[in-house]
Amino acid sequence: MSQNEWVDTQPDFDALIDDLLAADRIAVDTEFHRERSYRPQLALVQIALGKRVVLIDPTKVDVSSLAAVLRAEVLVVMHACAQDIEILAQECGEIPSQLFDTQVAAGFLGMSTPSLGVLSERLCGVRLAKGNRIADWFERPLRSAQRRYAADDVAYLLALHDELRSRLEARGRWRWALDECELWRRPPAPPPDPAQAWMRIKGARQLRGSQRAVAYRVAAWRERTASERDLPVRFVLSDMALLSIAQRGPRTVAELSGLRGVDGGQMRSGIGERIVAEVHRGLDMAPRDIPAGVRAVGPNVDAALQPAVPLVAAWVDEVARSERLDRSLLATRSDIAALLAGNGDSRLASGWRAAVVGDGIRSLLAGEAALAFDLDGGLKLEPRVPQQT
Repeated sequence: MSQNEWVDTQPDFDALIDDLLAADRIAVDTEFHRERSYRPQLALVQIALGKRVVLIDPTKVDVSSLAAVLRAEVLVVMHACAQDIEILAQECGEIPSQLFDTQVAAGFLGMSTPSLGVLSERLCGVRLAKGNRIADWFERPLRSAQRRYAADDVAYLLALHDELRSRLEARGRWRWALDECELWRRPPAPPPDPAQAWMRIKGARQLRGSQRAVAYRVAAWRERTASERDLPVRFVLSDMALLSIAQRGPRTVAELSGLRGVDGGQMRSGIGERIVAEVHRGLDMAPRDIPAGVRAVGPNVDAALQPAVPLVAAWVDEVARSERLDRSLLATRSDIAALLAGNGDSRLASGWRAAVVGDGIRSLLAGEAALAFDLDGGLKLEPRVPQQT
């Protein structure tokens, strides 16, 4: 679909808001950049309502007006919504009151997180434009190929919503999809906690003693600095440099500047002194002084049940294949471990997941069922016959 409207004046945008508020459903997508900033920078908003496709320039209009639409009883159809919801919440202070995610819904047809292009071609017979995925969306004016690519991101979402509904209703899974989409309709996570920052660095968990404490202090400083200056954390200090600092514990700027990964140019304007100060604070800490809340905590599965996790996971794989469900949508290893650990908040403890696999796992734990191999080598759940006493 190559025809689209371009909105870059406030009066035109206000008129569009009125049209959106009168709609039953709309399709929404966004284009943004976050390569050179701490927070995503919104460059374009695409909306489809009926057969209209509108491209909105957020550098020219106040997109916070979309908050009224997001609050209203308007169904918002998206594809892979997580990052779009994040930036809508950032710019508008709201998330959709009703949400349908076509990628999530496709998982109930056995499609594993399909791209919009794959989904459009398989369900609607439409091949979308390619080649502008890594375009500069702040470029003005946008090239015609960019506009077509951006328009295609929403042009077929409403048709996909109809097609997915038809297919899911035929399989009795429409309510499952709606319930799952509702779980995605949640506020974005709060900004990263600087105290947790060291745990996101590859290799940091292998650090011990004072090295871990230094990594904790320097990573927290890096996170705060990146947020204050609206820069990617790697622009403040690379992961390689941070690990080098943690391992060597430089006590002077001269020692710091000689470490692998440390950019001497970044050490100007007092940055080097601040890093060294954090190193000293880390070296003065006892490892136990790292706040307990920043340690990773996973499901505490009883040692006797640990061998059951891979076996149950293999059975869940079988169920996903036979039921034509996306395996990652049905259950993760963490979901299985949480249920085995008796966590009532496990995703497998209620809803459609409980009906498909959760109740079966509970019957295994209760000794009411057992897993056995069938003639084809697959796993199946069988009622367990009580032993006669």
